[in-house]
Amino acid sequence: MDKSASDIGFQYLRETRYMRDNLRAEPLVHYPRSPLYKTYPPETRRLKLPAVPQTLQADFWRCVHQRRSLRDYTADPITQEQLAALLWASQGITASQQNFAYRAAPSAGALYPVETYVVVHRVEEIPPGVWHFQVPEFSLEMVTPGDFRRSIVLAGLNQQFLGTAAVVFIWTAILGRSLWKYRQRAVRYLFLDAGHVCGNLQLAATALGLGCCPVAAFFDDEVENIVHVKPEEEIAVYLAAVGRLAGKV
Repeated sequence: MDKSASDIGFQYLRETRYMRDNLRAEPLVHYPRSPLYKTYPPETRRLKLPAVPQTLQADFWRCVHQRRSLRDYTADPITQEQLAALLWASQGITASQQNFAYRAAPSAGALYPVETYVVVHRVEEIPPGVWHFQVPEFSLEMVTPGDFRRSIVLAGLNQQFLGTAAVVFIWTAILGRSLWKYRQRAVRYLFLDAGHVCGNLQLAATALGLGCCPVAAFFDDEVENIVHVKPEEEIAVYLAAVGRLAGKV
C-alpha cells in the first residue's frame, strides 16, 4: 500500500475533527433523512420471532469475565428462541415512551443507522438464507433463501468458521439516518454504533452458552451483494459468527 493510500484514514480523521471555528449547528440540509426503519414490500416472506422471556437471567460479571472470540462450532443448530434473544439483546426494543423506542444498544443521537441481517445456516424452524431483522415488529424478513455458507466464507476472506457457524450476523449502516445531522463526522459514529451492537451480542451469546466471534475483515462489495444493498445508500460495517461451542473455553 502506497503512502497516499495508507494516509486516507488519517486524512479523514483530521478533516472531521471538531474545532471551535468549524462547528456549526445547522444540519446537512441537502442530504435527505432516511426513515428510522427499513421496510420490505408487503409480499416479502416474514417470520415472527418468539418473545424473549423477561425471566432470562445471567450474571453480568461472569459474562464479562468469560467473553471470548470463539470460532470452533459444532454442527448442531441453535434454537429459534436463542436467535430471538440474540437479536433482542443486540438491537431490540427494550421500552417505549410516546413515539420513541429505546433500544438495547446506544446510538449517536438515537438515530440508529445500523441494520441487522442474519445469514442462517442452522437455526431450528428457520429456513437457511439471508434474513433482515425488522425491529419494530420483532420479526425476520426473507431477503434471499438458500445456502450461503460458501458465499459468506469467500466474502469474509476465506475465514472458514463463517461457514461452520449456525448463523452469521451482518451489520450495515444506512448513511442517510446520520449524515443529515452529523455531516461528514457521521461516518465515525456509524462504526461506534456497530461496536455497541456487537458488544451486546457477544455478552448475550456468552450468557446463552454460545460461541461468538466478531469479524471486521471482509470484502465490502461481496457482503453488500449478499444482503442486496447499494453502497451509496447502505454500507457493510461489521460481521459476527455465532454457533454452539465445540469445546469448553
